[in-house]
Amino acid sequence: MTTPSARLASLALIAILSGCDGAERSSDAVFRVGLQDEPRSLDPALGYDVASWALEHLMFESLVGYGPRSEIVPALAASWEARGDRSWVFHLRTGARFHDGRPVRASDVVATFERLLAPATRSPGASFYAAIAGAPERLAGRPAPPLGVTALDEATVRITLTRPVPVFLQLLAMPFTAVLPAGTGRDSHGTPPVGTGPFRLAAWESGRRIAFERHPHAPPPAGPPGSRPPRGVEVRLGVAESMEVLRFERGDLDVVGALRGIPAADFAFLADHPDWRPRLHRAPDAAVHYVTINTGVPPFDRREVRRAVAMAIDKRRIVRLINGRGEPAAGILPPTVPGFDASLRGLPHDPDRARTLLARAGLGGGFEATYACVANDTQRKVAQAIQQDLAGVGIRLTIKPMALPTYLQAKSTRGQVAIGSGNWSQDYPDPGNFLTTMFHGKNVHDTESLNDSFYENPVVDALLDRAEASVAPADRARLFRQAEAIIIEDAPAVPLYHPVKYHLPGRRV
Repeated sequence: MTTPSARLASLALIAILSGCDGAERSSDAVFRVGLQDEPRSLDPALGYDVASWALEHLMFESLVGYGPRSEIVPALAASWEARGDRSWVFHLRTGARFHDGRPVRASDVVATFERLLAPATRSPGASFYAAIAGAPERLAGRPAPPLGVTALDEATVRITLTRPVPVFLQLLAMPFTAVLPAGTGRDSHGTPPVGTGPFRLAAWESGRRIAFERHPHAPPPAGPPGSRPPRGVEVRLGVAESMEVLRFERGDLDVVGALRGIPAADFAFLADHPDWRPRLHRAPDAAVHYVTINTGVPPFDRREVRRAVAMAIDKRRIVRLINGRGEPAAGILPPTVPGFDASLRGLPHDPDRARTLLARAGLGGGFEATYACVANDTQRKVAQAIQQDLAGVGIRLTIKPMALPTYLQAKSTRGQVAIGSGNWSQDYPDPGNFLTTMFHGKNVHDTESLNDSFYENPVVDALLDRAEASVAPADRARLFRQAEAIIIEDAPAVPLYHPVKYHLPGRRV
């Protein structure tokens, strides 16, 4: 993922929408937000980045969702109960309808999971659900037994697992499991046409805008007294990061910072402005920004080289470059995630030691490499700081900015990106969402690889497997900490900082 947390961005956007000025009830009450690049996909089985998830949350619902304190709350399922430690029964919300008016049935839930786990779908999130009975065979393309998602009647669904999964409800709250009508296809943009969320897709004009309108069959999101959600949402495309605040001040946009971070220079201006400063909203972001290092591309396949990169980078200087909107990161896990290890010190900033490691690897004269990043002002600025730091130890980087969809595709494809910017945001509040997703060997694939460093360590895999299977919180935390310590020493990624998220709603909100 890239920029702020997908879930935080989604919640911020929906909260802002539910707080639009109740006095404005004309046909102009359309909430406007800017993006530079088109979302990679609004298919909930496929879209897996901040902008895609935030917009998918407008269109689709899963069985359960998250409340404001990260608690699991009802969504399409009005209630549920566990049947032992490997089975759940969900009761669908009465009267739930898709955007086209069709009632939601249990058979739609079954079809959603069949589609998600089908190899032809190529969902980057399918592996999260490998504990569902029949899922491993489907994911491997083998003849499969009946799927462990069954309709008990039109309004009741049972999900059966092959092993206990302590975070199973959190997994179900991710957009990958958003319920679609049975037989769902895609439109010209590869997006399923209907969901059950508060807004439905009205228009997608490539390069110009994506428009959403209120779903007449959905209950409105909760908001402050006297407020109501707007009639629609318009995502204005082609809005460069450098122009977003200018257009916000002009009244063309209703928020900055909800779908991507506010550029450093603009943030300094807004934080000092007497009108805007009181309206800035701040929240810790359960995310880590890092340098991803492809362990399969020479010379980064050598541990000494990766550790040299880590020791050459001055993380505190990078945090200063982003106006202090973050904390230097010793490890992968953010402080807000259960299992965070405050005692972890990480690899030190030590350019002399970095040069020694390069010499030991036979690279005392340095080498050249291409550093890939997303083409926005903040990422370029961070990339330039890293370029300067690595030049100091003899590693000469050429920076290659890319459009967001292009970059996400490149760094998840084997051999395409040797070193580049990385960002992982919490999907669900558990260490495994960071450590297992990002570094387990099972998540290495030729394309759509969640493990974008293509790192494989059998010792780490075994620790992560034991942690994921444990139902004892203390054991889980201990095993995850052991795995994280090894990952930091192996340096397939260099954690830079844990960000702080700011967004600024406009005067109509």
